[in-house]
Amino acid sequence: MRKTATEQPLPRANTATYTEEYNNITSPSYQTSPEANSIAKPEEEFSKTNLNSASIENVDEDLDKLDAVEETDATTLESEKEPAYLSENVEDAAEVQGDETLRTDAEILGKHYPIRQLTEKAGNARMGAIEYTKASWENAKDTPGLIARHLAFKLAESSYNRRKNKVDQVAHLSDNHPLKRFRMKKLAKAEARLNRRKASFENRRNQMFGRLNEVKSNMESRRDATVAELADRRRAALTRRATRHVLSKEGAGWRERHQVAKEHVDSMPKEQRDRIANALLNAVEADKYSREASQQTRSAASASIEANNQVEAISGQLEQTRTELNSTRQQAGEITDMEADLVSVKENATKLQEKADSLSDDNANKFAAMNEAANAQREQEEMEKTIVDHHKRLADLQQQEEQLTQSLIQAQKDIEKTGKALEVSKQNEAIAKKKAEEAQRTQSQRVNETFV
Repeated sequence: MRKTATEQPLPRANTATYTEEYNNITSPSYQTSPEANSIAKPEEEFSKTNLNSASIENVDEDLDKLDAVEETDATTLESEKEPAYLSENVEDAAEVQGDETLRTDAEILGKHYPIRQLTEKAGNARMGAIEYTKASWENAKDTPGLIARHLAFKLAESSYNRRKNKVDQVAHLSDNHPLKRFRMKKLAKAEARLNRRKASFENRRNQMFGRLNEVKSNMESRRDATVAELADRRRAALTRRATRHVLSKEGAGWRERHQVAKEHVDSMPKEQRDRIANALLNAVEADKYSREASQQTRSAASASIEANNQVEAISGQLEQTRTELNSTRQQAGEITDMEADLVSVKENATKLQEKADSLSDDNANKFAAMNEAANAQREQEEMEKTIVDHHKRLADLQQQEEQLTQSLIQAQKDIEKTGKALEVSKQNEAIAKKKAEEAQRTQSQRVNETFV
């Protein structure tokens, strides 16, 4: 039996040449070629597959590399699903509490049943690791076949290009010319062979891609199934809670409430459970915002009281400063007289000092003259210090009065600001309490509708 092109052994030199060409399919120049068509990255992953490194920790990371765009879109969608009740505006957030839009399974579940979620996540990762290892092993076994098909495809492409060039050389001849008919026939065969090789290569490549995509889809399916199961479980728990709350208002006992709520919720359609659970969460969130609004109101009231106390304190300090300033200004006449007397005191001290210096040491009046000159000098220094202290005290009091006046103006502005903030907080609190009451009535109404 005649061997095909893929079965015939290739010369050593040609094998090395095309193996090198295959290894270069991940290069940027090859990625731009038409036949590559986004092959580079997956084939590089296949060539780097290491079965010993497959573990529970890195399975998700390896699988996510197959579809980065979908992962980004999923993250965007998840962020867009963030509940609107997280708005900072209390009024806008309270409007959501009456919304009938049902929450998704992930929003209903949240962080509840953490042990079960962790267990299911570990089990899913374990199954993903097993499936990923199997798929990687199958891909490793198929990689030589992929290389062979790629080489056959490149050979067929090279043959087609040569045949096409030969046909182009005789393009000026008529269609009935025997040489042109011969080359056209060869070109048709080369094109058919190229199409077969390309189809074989793409089928093997898609098969290898499909194995890893299947592993990822299986993990996502198991994850979604777990979330849906636990979300239904939480919806049922929330519905029983809302039912017990309504039954308690009707005077039912603890044991009776639990038994009746369980039997009633088990027989309830899923749609009703979803609506009751959603209404209960709305009521819980509305009550949360009501408490936060009350806390904001208390904080605003405390800020307003503190601003008033600050104004009173600054007013007292300003009044005391002005009293001291007036008292200091009343001493201005005395200081003026003291400044006039200081000239004569300086002259007297100078004369006494000159007189004491003129006396010899043997003179009996030397000591008395020096003592008198010292007293005059001391009197001069005390007068100068008194005048300087007066001017400094006056300047300090004037500066302090100016600062306290500015502080009082700012404190009065703070009173107006805190007053307005208090009014806004009271309005928000009233709105939040109203929405909380409406959400609570809606919850009771949803439960009572199931009793009819």
